[in-house]
Amino acid sequence: MSQINKTSLALGMLLVLVALTVSGCGDKNSQSNFDAQSGAHPVGWVPTGHPLAAQANILSCTGCHGNDFTGGISKVACTLCHLGNQFAVHPLQWGQYAYALHGSFVVQNGTASCANVSCHGGNLEGATGPSCTSCHMGGPTSFHPLPWNADITLHGGFVGQNGTAACRNVVCHGANLEGVFLSGPSCNACHNFP
Repeated sequence: MSQINKTSLALGMLLVLVALTVSGCGDKNSQSNFDAQSGAHPVGWVPTGHPLAAQANILSCTGCHGNDFTGGISKVACTLCHLGNQFAVHPLQWGQYAYALHGSFVVQNGTASCANVSCHGGNLEGATGPSCTSCHMGGPTSFHPLPWNADITLHGGFVGQNGTAACRNVVCHGANLEGVFLSGPSCNACHNFP
């Protein structure tokens, strides 16, 4: 092969390589709400903006967060907030029983991963997720009002004064006080409620 043909071939291959490299560049992802100037999504994207975009087309996130959602070029993995995978809100094994299984997680790990503006609020007073005190009436780590921790018999006075509304829900004692699997027992085991 002559020297001219080798040079032309090398130059042609270089041009093809440049063309392939440049073809990867293009318009920004139309599904993304990313501001290249600031290097971030706009204020409010997390927690309220991104769920709708992800539900509509989660694959549009892969260009920045990686095909496996472990960070990609953004270096922000979905599992920084989603404690199982990009689709999970809590660890996968919690499934539909987050109400019952979160307690042991908090005992082992504390509330730090829960206390942020994307989950239960920086002070656990609610954000995307509910306030911890909506169930834990005595504070984030208490099941019932604090005095009950020492004497559960005090619940009678509370119910007498406040009714059973705080007890009647699908994560505490059940909508009809019939008890909840892995959570509160049936009130009817000791009382006769209509």
